[in-house]
Amino acid sequence: MKKTITLCMLALSFCAFSQNKSDQYSLEAGYGASIPVARFSDYSHYEFAFRYMIDESWGIKFDFGSDKFRKDNVPNYGSDYTRFSVQAVNNLARTLNLKNHSDTRFNLLAHAGLGYANIKSVRYAGKDNIGLIMLGLTPQVRITDWVTFHLDATYIMNFSQDYDFNGQSYKKETDPPSVGKLLNLSAGLTFYLGKNKGDSDWK
Repeated sequence: MKKTITLCMLALSFCAFSQNKSDQYSLEAGYGASIPVARFSDYSHYEFAFRYMIDESWGIKFDFGSDKFRKDNVPNYGSDYTRFSVQAVNNLARTLNLKNHSDTRFNLLAHAGLGYANIKSVRYAGKDNIGLIMLGLTPQVRITDWVTFHLDATYIMNFSQDYDFNGQSYKKETDPPSVGKLLNLSAGLTFYLGKNKGDSDWK
């Protein structure tokens, strides 16, 4: 958690230093649910991201996400999942010419990239270090010049995953392949930094 706070502070400092030159920087925060292959009665997801749009169509974002999987009244069942990723971002509405030029209220972003994650089982000591690929869609609704409400659906594939999301270790040859699949569904806010208030997304 301390590392996460430090990274967020560095991102904020970088944004504050850069906002006088450009309006292409933004911070994103979201909360929602994670749906793994296994079934759980208690799961949650939250995420933070820093995004930089290189031009009106393409950008890059650095993303942090955290998930918790539990089952009510079942001891030693579940895991904690933490990820870091670097993703390319495309303004899909502009690329596909889906947005009416007179409509500045709605937008659609697509994102995809690579990352690192770890799974900490509530049953076993230690962490499972894994690589991942991810892709997603982010519909946006503009609230003000500097705040946007967004929904996000992101599909994640984990590679070399030695722990299942229920915290059980894969040990037998009959166990499923060590490729975990996860769907993040979240809602959140995007805050634009800079004097032109998010023109890279909307104008």
